[in-house]
Amino acid sequence: MATLFLVRHGETAWNREGRWQGQHDEPLSDLGRAQAAATAERLQPLNPHALHASDLSRAWSTALAIGEATGLTPLSDPRLREVDVGEWRGLTPAETAARYPAGYARWREGGTGWRDGETYAAMRVRAVAAIEELLRGRDADSRIVVVTHGGVIRALVLHSLGLPDERRRSLGTGPTATLTTIEAANEGPWRLVSFNDSGHLPPEP
Repeated sequence: MATLFLVRHGETAWNREGRWQGQHDEPLSDLGRAQAAATAERLQPLNPHALHASDLSRAWSTALAIGEATGLTPLSDPRLREVDVGEWRGLTPAETAARYPAGYARWREGGTGWRDGETYAAMRVRAVAAIEELLRGRDADSRIVVVTHGGVIRALVLHSLGLPDERRRSLGTGPTATLTTIEAANEGPWRLVSFNDSGHLPPEP
């Protein structure tokens, strides 16, 4: 089975402020760039064979740092973008709960809270399709780095565990720039090896 190293992008200012980002193109913060460098250092001795990334700048910048360390050229795929949070973009949870109480309650129960964006189910379909496509024709010992977003990583973990989208909130997001490892084949079940590994990250200020 191929090994997928799923990297959550480094921190942004909106991550620090607890704001919904979705597909907003927020750049990395200073800490985010340090996290990207630390993640690159972690992955370099693993000798990955391929590097894929969301085209949003926070993921793409993280992938570029990994590419410099590993000698790989990242390939962008918009299907690896975070879920589109619609009218919640830029809001904090407290602001969301005050403005959209029904949607926030629906989100707390595991559903999609916003109305104008994308459902979690739709995001999962595109993300799984992207991974299945990049697995085609790969050798069993292939090591593939995928730089993406917390929501996408949870969707792929749910897929590997055979769990429905409604169980999404049973999985923690974890810090930015964490590493999740999945063993996968284009056909057959996937196997979760590790989730939200943050041992390589520098201490936060």
